[in-house]
Amino acid sequence: MADDIYQPLQPNEVRFLRLLPGSGKLAAQLEIYPLLEVKPYIALSYTWGNSPCNPGPINRLYEIKLNNQCFKVQENLYDALDYLTPKVLNEDCLFWVDAICINQNDVGERSVQIQHMAYIYEHAFAVYGWIGVPHDEEEIRLALALMRRIDDVFIDGLAKYNNDPYQVTVTITPEMEDLFPGNVDSECYRGWLGIKEMVERSYWWRTWIYQETTTTTDTTFFCGDEHFSVWSVIATVLTANHFCGYLQFPESFHCIARCGASVMATIRQLGVFPRGNSLLDLLQATGETECSDPRDKVYAVLGMAGDLSSGRDINPDYSKPVSEVYTDTVRFSLSQPEHGLRVLGHVRHIPNYWTSALNCAFDGRSLPTWVPNYSQQGASRPFRAEVAGSAWAYNACGAKKAHNAKIEGGRLVVMGYHVDEIVSVSEIWINDVISIAEVEAWAPENPDSVYYPTGQTRDEAFRTTILADMVLSTDSRGHVADSRGHVADWNLMHATTHTLTADENKRKQEMVFALNNASNRRRLCWTNSGRMGLVPATAQAGDLLFVLWGGQMIHVLRRTESERFTYVGESYIHGIMDGELVTEEIDEQTIVLE
Repeated sequence: MADDIYQPLQPNEVRFLRLLPGSGKLAAQLEIYPLLEVKPYIALSYTWGNSPCNPGPINRLYEIKLNNQCFKVQENLYDALDYLTPKVLNEDCLFWVDAICINQNDVGERSVQIQHMAYIYEHAFAVYGWIGVPHDEEEIRLALALMRRIDDVFIDGLAKYNNDPYQVTVTITPEMEDLFPGNVDSECYRGWLGIKEMVERSYWWRTWIYQETTTTTDTTFFCGDEHFSVWSVIATVLTANHFCGYLQFPESFHCIARCGASVMATIRQLGVFPRGNSLLDLLQATGETECSDPRDKVYAVLGMAGDLSSGRDINPDYSKPVSEVYTDTVRFSLSQPEHGLRVLGHVRHIPNYWTSALNCAFDGRSLPTWVPNYSQQGASRPFRAEVAGSAWAYNACGAKKAHNAKIEGGRLVVMGYHVDEIVSVSEIWINDVISIAEVEAWAPENPDSVYYPTGQTRDEAFRTTILADMVLSTDSRGHVADSRGHVADWNLMHATTHTLTADENKRKQEMVFALNNASNRRRLCWTNSGRMGLVPATAQAGDLLFVLWGGQMIHVLRRTESERFTYVGESYIHGIMDGELVTEEIDEQTIVLE
């Protein structure tokens, strides 16, 4: 029995593996240390389940010898131990592996131990990321050789161009045959095939990877015996993103620029959420990731959140139902005055006909409509919440920034003001490829006529709306900042890479990103007062638009038969996003969300 192997831990103690040399079955023993007194160790980052080369519903188990007893581990972990044990032994280090070092059958121990995980990865001698065994060893060898050549270009280029990666990427052209995929039989093409196979593996979509591989300890990734650094991943993803602007770059490789590895690479490159950022920022950044236990969508990022108290406002507890964990997250956010009602932007309802095609570890049926289902994927992203030099990106509630919201049973009671009603909605724009043709089709009739809420032409108002009046930009040092006051430039977004300067290409990438963030998986709407805006995919004619006290955005509500409301989602309504409709004369009302 596995429980016989584990000795009880004190709250400040952690188990580590000491791998044992020898032939035959893999062997190790568990050693207990106070967390602050542990010897040098290597921490493993990996994904549970079968080998990526042997996917399937059957969970294959393999035996190792642990404390002289048989202990079963899943296939992918067994492969990692098999390949990495010699390397760990060579470093003369302890090894930390969550599935073995934490008693997975003890709910109380799991709840305590995951609170130590951020510290464990942050203070490791090294972090090893196990991608899995190679599917094709020759292809992986060519992939790693290609990544090293890309690395060399970036090392030289960053020194030359003052550490600006955009300036480096524009120097990489299709004429560089050792980097750009040409003939399908060429080694370079096969190298890109190997990269594609590696970065599409499930490892890169794990929620826990963000805590494990964005520490100050550099991560070395292993695919079998081959290894590469996190900086190789960053350079490769940036190069793939640049190559997507060339018609000659095979469309089958475009996914490399948008894969899970690209998300991790962006975080390391830009420092999107170093330790200390808010819980909501972390939950937003990990929105499309996966974990086997839906509670881990929250628990996996707690160790990085800077707005949680040392006593933990949210404590990991695997005995709690998922609905309670997610509701606790809303309760915590509402307790932070600077958050306002921002947590409502994390509610991302999806049409019923989408659910069969999307991964969702928890169906969310037990949740009130105002509680986000953090395990859900494939919906729109929350609107950007901050701009440079200001706490709030938008201010639809004007001076009414104190929300006074309270949770009463399964209901959320808020104060607000009814401002408009949706009269028509467009089709949903689902941008699964780099294409903007569908959103261009939303363009209004009579584009040169006046859009009365702002005085712009309808065309200008439309091109502002589809960006939600926001562009995310990065400077040469990797600092990220949002700014308001932008209009989509169709000519720039349609231009091919080779026709643009480095600055123009950078602006194009930022504008396409802003368009995707604002409009993807949303609808364009028109309201009873002649306003246009971006609304959730589930919005429909007859839904009501409200300003809610403490809310940056305009909120879409649907009246129920009991004269209460269900929450549909946040929206951007052009011309009323900065408190234009909130005056002293308005009649506020109490709104009950179910």
